[in-house]
Amino acid sequence: MASTRVDPETAPAAAEAPRCRDVPLPSAHGLAWDQAAGRACIACNRQLTTGAVYRGRVFGEQGVHNLDADVWCCPDPVT
Repeated sequence: MASTRVDPETAPAAAEAPRCRDVPLPSAHGLAWDQAAGRACIACNRQLTTGAVYRGRVFGEQGVHNLDADVWCCPDPVT
């Protein structure tokens, strides 16, 4: 029977996984309501609570309607 134990020397570290703050900002056209309102992470769409990280402002317009929004992402996981 094969072992299912993961060798920590060869396994990818959790820190190597892409963080929400490293994901490029999308355009304002593709945002969900909660993302545009600053209530959800811009990368993974999880609900934000304390420790959210400000990512900047995304810009967009549709006709005469301004779609600009301040966007936030999840904080780095505690290790």
